Amino acid sequence: MAGALIVGRPLSVAPTVFAAAAALAAVSGANALNDCLDREADAVNRPGRPIPSGRVSVGEAAIVSGVAYALALALGALAGGWSFMVVVTWVALTALYSVSLKRVLVVGNLVAAALTASIVVLGGVTQGKIGPLAIPFVMAFLANVGREIVKDIEDTEGDSRVGVMTLATRFGPERAYTIVRIVTVALMGVVAAPYFARIYGLGYAVVGGAIELVLGWQLVLSSRSPDPVDLRLHARALKLAMVMGLVAFLVGGVNV
Repeated sequence: MAGALIVGRPLSVAPTVFAAAAALAAVSGANALNDCLDREADAVNRPGRPIPSGRVSVGEAAIVSGVAYALALALGALAGGWSFMVVVTWVALTALYSVSLKRVLVVGNLVAAALTASIVVLGGVTQGKIGPLAIPFVMAFLANVGREIVKDIEDTEGDSRVGVMTLATRFGPERAYTIVRIVTVALMGVVAAPYFARIYGLGYAVVGGAIELVLGWQLVLSSRSPDPVDLRLHARALKLAMVMGLVAFLVGGVNV
């Protein structure tokens, strides 16, 4: 919705609503499928989740995934045109991610981050204009790369047991967290760039400044060894930065 609002004024409402609903359904299908295939690792890392805790069977979760994916495709078709092709790509790549790509070192992180960031781009697709969403996409991509690595660090024990290759299992949590810090610094640079390049105005600068404070403070906290509390805070800071970034672009006011 934010992506559509950034590029589409006046807004084409119906395609935007159908595309947003398709995105919700696609993510739901992807998460359910991922839970099915990650049940052994989740039994160690997150035993309270629906499948390891016994509240939901693997078969039930698979049905949820299939229904959600089908609903995503139907809603994508109602959105029409290129929006449908984006949704088809999501369904294919998220399924491939859960089955195999997430076990490929680095590739899984990059694919998951790109898929998440592409949701904002779909908003532009519904309006027939995606150019202004290049910077929001990069910002969301970096935030999600960082979050994906943080989640891998949190899941080191379970991933090691089932043989999933991540930066944390391959090089250790400390080195993986160093990469998260580097990604966070890069994200701070991307946040600052549109204002100093005079692409966006004062409204963007105010919200962007708040994002820099959130990320800067998190970098200070991350100077310590990564404990569970720091990891959760860093993941939340990156998610907050992504949401605040969308707000910044909405209120920023384009100068050129």
